[in-house]
Amino acid sequence: MWIKLLSIFAVVTVFTFVTYSQGSYLQISLHDDGDFSVTLDNTTLGAGNYAEFDNLPAGEHSLKIVRLTDNSAGETAFDGKIKIPSGSDLYAVIDEYNAFTIYKKKKYGFNRYVPTGEQSRKCGDDGVKINKNNESTSNDSECKFKVMKKDDYSDLKKSINNRNFESTNSATLKTAIDNNYFTSEQVVELLRYFTYEDSKLDIAKYIYKKVCDPGNFFKVYEAFDFDSSVQELKNYISGK
Repeated sequence: MWIKLLSIFAVVTVFTFVTYSQGSYLQISLHDDGDFSVTLDNTTLGAGNYAEFDNLPAGEHSLKIVRLTDNSAGETAFDGKIKIPSGSDLYAVIDEYNAFTIYKKKKYGFNRYVPTGEQSRKCGDDGVKINKNNESTSNDSECKFKVMKKDDYSDLKKSINNRNFESTNSATLKTAIDNNYFTSEQVVELLRYFTYEDSKLDIAKYIYKKVCDPGNFFKVYEAFDFDSSVQELKNYISGK
């Protein structure tokens, strides 16, 4: 009896150790898909618009992100400590407030998405082409006074919720978008009324230029089921 219990304990202990000690994958970008260089612990990677690190041990790590600008030294977008959990695929962004935010977490190696195509430039690769775009997609100060009123927003959600056809809901929402501004969090909430990925992607593209806090638009990524949709949206936002 005692031998059997000790055997079970040993198996559980080994399993716990293996699970905890399993490395993680980190993919990181800037909220506006801009170019940057990155240093994680003692590893530095050159310019690109996304970076990835694999087999990271769980625990605290040092991360520094330098946005590429006309200034040869660049601008520090983030410089601090981050915590990496064990056995995970992590997709993170540096938001407009220079904060490190994980917007998606998956089981390690499960349906991992890696950006591809001419628009994707991995940090550390040779032949990086820097493409800066300093245009603002909306006037933030003006937008804040145009955000849809609370009662009107509530009525809009009720209107969408009372209809069964996504095409009708899409048309209704687009009419509201044409005449109002929204926050990124409101966009996330509105997209939850839609089932089909194509519908959500279409609405996200349509509403982007009517969002008053575009720097927080990365929050909308969590509304999608597929990483390919997130990448398509990011390409659309950056004009690629």
